[in-house]
Amino acid sequence: MREPQNPNDQLEVIIMDSELPSIAKDYAELAVDGIMDDGILKDIPLVGTVIGIMKFSNSVNKHFAIKKIYKFLNQLNSIPQELRVKKIDEINNSKKYQSSVGEMIFEILKKIESDGKPEIIGRLFKAVIEEKIDYITYLRIAHLVKNLFYYDIVWLKENTTNGVVAEATPDPIFTSGLVDVNFVDSYEGAKNDIITQKSQATLTEIGKVLINVGME
Repeated sequence: MREPQNPNDQLEVIIMDSELPSIAKDYAELAVDGIMDDGILKDIPLVGTVIGIMKFSNSVNKHFAIKKIYKFLNQLNSIPQELRVKKIDEINNSKKYQSSVGEMIFEILKKIESDGKPEIIGRLFKAVIEEKIDYITYLRIAHLVKNLFYYDIVWLKENTTNGVVAEATPDPIFTSGLVDVNFVDSYEGAKNDIITQKSQATLTEIGKVLINVGME
């Protein structure tokens, strides 16, 4: 069988590969936190196949691409192969989407700028395979993650308690659709007269998925 020559297709093949559990071991043993030369790149299992098809302007960009792909795949290594294959085939065969699963994921990973985001994208896709969330929800949240500043997402995680978000929420979070703003009445006196209304930010449904699944 001819190997796919498109990195989108090759990434999809890798996600469904039976050797995916070895990613955790490979990631730990290979010096992915140091710049690797082309000779080492050629020896990297699975991911080296994708990287070999892509074009890079310099070794730093190549190194960063490797880290992103590994960090994404590492979130999926506990999922049995049959479940990975079943879900990807189900999505691709549905004909609901203009692009394949591999193309969608590859484009998201290619455009994100932070080390932490591939892990979020990977955890969310793991939830798709496990049927905890649907694919369209995954795409919607992945798009938000791609566009948001990573440390705003971290802030949201660290400043949310029981679905209620602390004050001073960063503006991009407010406009992202991850939070809703409600007004809470305050009462005082024997007649319980309303004396003030205080705004309160709470997570939306997709905000809950991002924090409870993507940032677990």
